[in-house]
Amino acid sequence: MFNKKFVIAIILGLLIILAVLFGKNIVNRLSSTEDITTLIESDSTSIAFYKKACRFQDGEVCNQLGDIYHYGRDVHTNFGEAVRFYTKACELEDGAGCNNLAFMLNKGLGIERNNWNALKLYKKACKYGEIEACYNVGAMYFHGEGAKRNYYNAAHYFKKSCNKGIGAGCNDLAFMYEHGKYVRKDLSEAMSLYSDACDMGEASGCNNLAHIHEARKNDVSARQFYSKACDLGDTPSCNRLESVLGKKILAIKGDVDLKEATNACNISTQGGTMCYKVGLYYENHGKNETARQYFTKACDRGQSQSCKHLGDLFRTK
Repeated sequence: MFNKKFVIAIILGLLIILAVLFGKNIVNRLSSTEDITTLIESDSTSIAFYKKACRFQDGEVCNQLGDIYHYGRDVHTNFGEAVRFYTKACELEDGAGCNNLAFMLNKGLGIERNNWNALKLYKKACKYGEIEACYNVGAMYFHGEGAKRNYYNAAHYFKKSCNKGIGAGCNDLAFMYEHGKYVRKDLSEAMSLYSDACDMGEASGCNNLAHIHEARKNDVSARQFYSKACDLGDTPSCNRLESVLGKKILAIKGDVDLKEATNACNISTQGGTMCYKVGLYYENHGKNETARQYFTKACDRGQSQSCKHLGDLFRTK
């Protein structure tokens, strides 16, 4: 009977010999992105089962596979494979699959760009109940992509998507009412739709509504909606909020003003009005180092008086 340690030593020796003999071939395979992806996939049990479910005609899973390759989840990003699985999902009447395939066609990702076919697929996805696709149909008609510009069709699909909770649809339909694109110009209807879009979490709706309130000299409401849009990640609204606050806070007189002005300064990326006023507040309270920080921020944004105050502070340092 062989000694167990002796047998293990022989096996390890054979493995080392095989590694030397075939190592170069493995390295050459790894140099190809496609081969790397294949090796990764071979270790991914979940993807193997997803593929099996897709072969069993589960359109939803085929679409999930498309997302995996599109966004590089557990595998290397592969737009071609994403298109293949989105196509399969769409053939199985999965609305999300058709919508995603249309997106790839519209952007030319993994497939030759073709807006005419993209529009057809967005319509198909909309028909299958993918409401986001209904909005995309409206957007393509509005911009004249894949077909001649058609405001009637755009309004129809924007309304359809808006009624089903797509904030972008409400926002774009509101824009049509605000500017009289096909529909009769109606600012009240536009504001109502912008408000709906804002309530659905569409930052553009909040921003556009704030613009209207600002134009009407209703700064309280303008600040409210710029603030909400800013919280939703809309940088232009953050910048506009700083400007609108400048009309309200002529000078910082207490903690409430200071908090509001400091927040406006910090969330803005341009404009130095609030940063300047915060700097003045701290300068007047003898906190020159803190004042210097805010004057620097305002000066970098082109607020000349802040640059002058910085000069004064450094001169008397």
